[in-house]
Amino acid sequence: MKNNITKYLLITFGALFIIIIYFSLIGIETDKFNGKIKDKISQNNQLDIQLKKIKLTLDPFNFKINAKTIGTKLIYKKKTVELESIKTKISLNSLIKNKFVSSNLVISTRSVLLKDLVGFLRATTNRTELFYLEKLIEKGYVIIDLELNFDENGKIKKDYNVKVLLKDGKINFLNRHNFKNINFLLNVENDDFIFKKIKFTNNNIDFFSDDLKIEKNKKEIFVEGNIKNKKSILN
Repeated sequence: MKNNITKYLLITFGALFIIIIYFSLIGIETDKFNGKIKDKISQNNQLDIQLKKIKLTLDPFNFKINAKTIGTKLIYKKKTVELESIKTKISLNSLIKNKFVSSNLVISTRSVLLKDLVGFLRATTNRTELFYLEKLIEKGYVIIDLELNFDENGKIKKDYNVKVLLKDGKINFLNRHNFKNINFLLNVENDDFIFKKIKFTNNNIDFFSDDLKIEKNKKEIFVEGNIKNKKSILN
């Protein structure tokens, strides 16, 4: 009798172990939570998102489910931004209760035309300065990783993080100042803008900077860093 009980327990634990390994490494695909993710992203009724099936994998050590979907599109009126992926972590306990409690959300874009991205942001925020910036941009590609964290009530915390890669940008200020070959890495965190590996050309002079930090403090803006070139000294 004891041998049979031991045998059944070993089979049960073995099957449970295999299931955990399967869901941790391979996971499953579902569209059950598409509506919940749309609610997380769509704060504006006119903002829509096209989602494919979401892949769920188990994180057994943190009692959470990793959810990821690729090939997504953000749509506002007639303007579209293509996303590489959307990732989030879902509480395992909330899934058992048939709820959707997410602690964070990571959104990564594909390589997007800078002009199209600024136009999308202008349409969704209706900010005048973005309208003028869109007119000045002639070229450039950008990739953005946006990470948001949520509190227990589902509200976005202020500890957001944005990473931006800009390649081959070109901005023409009324034919007087033509900035081209603009490249940089940007990290935005708590109203701090940290630029890395800045390169651009103005009036056939190449400029570069290793680090440049812009800090916003209430109504004041502080700039720390340097911009160099090989032909002149900048104050």
